[in-house]
Amino acid sequence: MFETFNNRLFEAIAAAPTLSGAQLNFAMLLAQSAVYLGPFMLALLWIFGTHAERRAAVDAGLSTLLALALAVAISSLWMHPRPFAILQIRNFLSHARDSSFPSNHSTLLFALGFALLASASIPSRRAGACAVFLGLSVGWARIYLGAHYPLDIVGAAGVAAASSLTVSSPVGRTIGARLTIWGEHLFGWSIASNLCRRR
Repeated sequence: MFETFNNRLFEAIAAAPTLSGAQLNFAMLLAQSAVYLGPFMLALLWIFGTHAERRAAVDAGLSTLLALALAVAISSLWMHPRPFAILQIRNFLSHARDSSFPSNHSTLLFALGFALLASASIPSRRAGACAVFLGLSVGWARIYLGAHYPLDIVGAAGVAAASSLTVSSPVGRTIGARLTIWGEHLFGWSIASNLCRRR
């Protein structure tokens, strides 16, 4: 039942084999490069943010690492072929024939976004909303180009939600708080060292 729904939804979204030009370039940009905006947002929150934004960035980083570890474990234990390996469609991304479930790209962005949305900081929540939107956009692009099924993106959101909840647990909050303090000490020390060298 799920596989039938998955296949039908995929066929409704997937690009035609003749896709080219600006549409192809835009989809390729989303599918391959947009994921780097996630870590970039965390770096901006850390460098220009207050303690609250830095704490949110650390929590988001922990959530992302945990989610990616879970995603790799799942795809290693359960081989779900990619659409281009089963269906007669073009592999626009020239992707390897490994397991499709869940999407690592969407997992990263969703995990980052969900953790930031849980923050009390308004700038962090805004960044989180952007990350979730990016996760959906990247997921769409990777379905459109034939590398993933829709349920691979749903699975990515589920893995990301589980990792975000784990990081927001008492143990996760304690680890995040300590890492933030250590990181701020190192960050402050590196800035002070650079200022002394310039003098």
